[in-house]
Order: sequence, then C-alpha cells, then structure tokens
Amino acid sequence: MTPELLEVCEKYQDHFSSLLDVGCKIVDVPEYGAPRLIPLVEAQDFCANCSYKRGDELPTHLYGCHEARRWDGLYIYYCPLGLTFVAAALLSSSGDLMGGLILGPIVMGDMQDVLYDLPVLDMAWAVSKLSVFSTKKVRHISEILCATVSQIPARVTGVSAAFDKERAFKEIYDAKKQYSALDARSAKMLLRFEKEMRLTVLSGDKTVAMEMINEVLAHIYVYSNYDTNAIRARLLELLVILSRAAIEAGADPGETFRMSEDYIHMVEKYQNSDNLALRISDMIRQFMVQAFDLARAKHSDVVFRVTNYIKRNCAEKLALDMLAKEVFLSKSYLSSIFKHELGISVTSYIMNVRVEKSKRMLLENKSSLAFIATQCGFKDQSYFTKVFKKATGLSPRKFKTTYLAD
Repeated sequence: MTPELLEVCEKYQDHFSSLLDVGCKIVDVPEYGAPRLIPLVEAQDFCANCSYKRGDELPTHLYGCHEARRWDGLYIYYCPLGLTFVAAALLSSSGDLMGGLILGPIVMGDMQDVLYDLPVLDMAWAVSKLSVFSTKKVRHISEILCATVSQIPARVTGVSAAFDKERAFKEIYDAKKQYSALDARSAKMLLRFEKEMRLTVLSGDKTVAMEMINEVLAHIYVYSNYDTNAIRARLLELLVILSRAAIEAGADPGETFRMSEDYIHMVEKYQNSDNLALRISDMIRQFMVQAFDLARAKHSDVVFRVTNYIKRNCAEKLALDMLAKEVFLSKSYLSSIFKHELGISVTSYIMNVRVEKSKRMLLENKSSLAFIATQCGFKDQSYFTKVFKKATGLSPRKFKTTYLAD
C-alpha cells in the first residue's frame, strides 16, 4: 500500500471508529513483504489484549479481506472468540488485493448469549464493554463500509493496479544471473528447483518457500527461452505442484483447488512473457499466503458458524451432512476441523447444546418434560431423560428440584 493510499485509509479508519465506537484496523497487503495490521490506537486494541488464541489475529483478518475480495468487496465473519468482524477489501483496478478495513469486534445479537458461549472467562469483562448491534444493523454498516472502501483507490492520485515493472523484472533477472547459461537451460536443474520448492512447502516453511519463488521463475523463463507458450506450460505445472504440496502440508483442499483454478485462468489469459512476468510472482506469493496463513482463520470462522447454527436450531433434526452443506465442506473435513478446534465431535457438541438448553428450560419455566424434550431436539421424553442423566448424573426432575431448592 502506498503512503498516499495508507493516509486516506487512516482517515476513514478514524471516521468509522469514532462514529460507531467500534475498533477499526487497516490490513496492508504489500506487493512485496509480509502483510501487516495497523490498529487505530495500539493501547485500545481489543485483539492485541485478547488472551484467547494469541497470534491468530493477522491470519484471521487477512482471511476476512481475502473472503471480502471473493464476495463483492465485503465479508462478515467471526474470530476464534466468537465475536463479529466486518471486512471491506481494498482492490486495485485489476482486482488485486491491496488490503482492507476491518471493523470490530462487535457483539452481534444478544450480549448474554455471547458471554455465555465465551471459550475463556477472563475476557468476559472486556467483551461486555463492546458495542452491540443487531444483525440487520451489521449488514447496513458492512454495506456502507464496502461502498466507502471501494472508492478509496480512485481518490488517490497515482495509485496503479500494475506492478512495479522495474522491480519485478529485476528480481527475476537477478536470480537468473546466479547461474551459468548451461545450468540455467538444464531441465534437470529446473526439476531440482521445483522439487526443492515442493519439499519446502511440504515442510510448512513458508518463509523459505517465498524466497525461492523468483529463483524457480528465473529457471522457468530461461529454460523456456522466453517463449510465452512454453513459460505458461511450466507455470501451470508449478501451480499444480504447489497446490498438491500445500494440501499435503495441511491447507484446506477445497480452498486450495479453488485458488489454483483462479490462478490457472489468470496464467492462461496473458499473451506475452513480459506481462506474465509482471503478474506471476505476486500470484504465487498470494497463493502461498492463502494456503499457509488463512486455513486456520477459516477453520475458526467455519466452526463458529456451525456452532451458531446448532444453537439456533437444536430443536430440529441435525445431521453432519446437513451441517457440512451449510458451510460448503465435506462431512469428513468438517468433522476433522471441528474436532481439532473444539476437542469434541460434532455429535457430542450437539448433545451438549441440547442438554444445556434443557437445563435452562427446567429452571426457568414450568413446562412438561415432554415439551422440553421436543424443544431441545430429543426424540421423546424417555430418550431425553436417559441422555440428561448420563450427562449430569441426575434425572431431569431431580436436577430441577435440587437446584431450585438451593
């Protein structure tokens, strides 16, 4: 992000934060180097002082910006703590992600529900001080934020969608000069570099993999004798290699395949090697960032959406395949990330939610056990009693009399 662009973003960051009494961050995604977060006031940054899953903040909000880029410029998502954020993507005229503005955290809906579901108790006081908005109001806010951010590049003179040509060419051609002409035209040398890069991706070492990108690209260009068709073919092979390696290293398969397809389409549309050179280095860098950094954030968001759906619909019949369709994942993959994030299976979580809801109903009203069983998703009173006693050690009636007596 250029200094001029950053200055305009900082102005709107202050406007939105002051108007809504909500935190606002800038996500800067530079052409080269690592993405960064810029909070409005460091000392008042809620996320920086969050005790839960410390270190997940940048991937979480970078994920929000990438998803906003996919969904017409805006995206509403949840952090691992279960709080709501709104991302508006800052795009160049060619559609490249330059960064974005992030509003949040926000408590969307009922404060007591959010506090009840907090995974860490020591954050309850800080969460209770956050702004509370209805779902409808969050949607209105997100639309205004998106409309504002989408106009920022046009307000900054000199902001260009194109890469810095001189810098992009220099990196590739400097890497090429490290090797003799004989070595540079060697198919074995090219294969060796591709293999080394694949192994680096498999090891999960994103930093080294990013450093190797231009070396591999230099070999591709020289080996192909700068022929656009040959270069394009080698690049497509490289993208396939990287996508398979990223999946083996733990990246989301569906998301990785989608990104790979997007990049393949981009490679295929360029008709000369110079234009392709200006784009390919950044394309692969974005691919690596998304494959490595965004999977964790997406998992937290997906799991929260599923748990939220379960809580709102626990009276209905809930099945793993139906929940997986809600978040566009396979049953096995949802089951895997759910267990990894929460430490229990989807089925166990559903049962826990139903038991907790039944506890509240037992203590808060005089409904019959049959009615409570129906409202909490149990097939009948007998099954409800069996599950409740297994979970609490008490029958529903005994639980009610014991706790009301206290």
